[in-house]
Amino acid sequence: MHVRVADAEPAGEKPPSLAAEPEPFRGVVIIEWPAPFGASPYSALSGWHCAVTDAVTGKPVTTCSRITVRADVNEIVTADLTLFADADGNPVLDGDPVPGAGEILTGTFTYAVAGMRVRDAG
Repeated sequence: MHVRVADAEPAGEKPPSLAAEPEPFRGVVIIEWPAPFGASPYSALSGWHCAVTDAVTGKPVTTCSRITVRADVNEIVTADLTLFADADGNPVLDGDPVPGAGEILTGTFTYAVAGMRVRDAG
């Protein structure tokens, strides 16, 4: 069971420059999807075995259990990532879960997306 300790919501304003990593974004990530299964034009991407990488450090984000991508045509692409959280409600990008009152602490945090790609089928 998970306890939600944080929900970051994007601001309704025009997107600010990402150079200074503005709020409300918690950082910048790259999402890599596995190749679609099968050769049919109806083959779709799977959420299984996605890789999320911190675009600044290059380190993998290993605690992600859910990715919701937002690609509004007049805004930058963002992703709400459900991650482990620490006792203060901050995202934990790697490592072990933090128990809180006998439950694993999680939160949903908004990240700017620097890139998305699909792995080769090989």
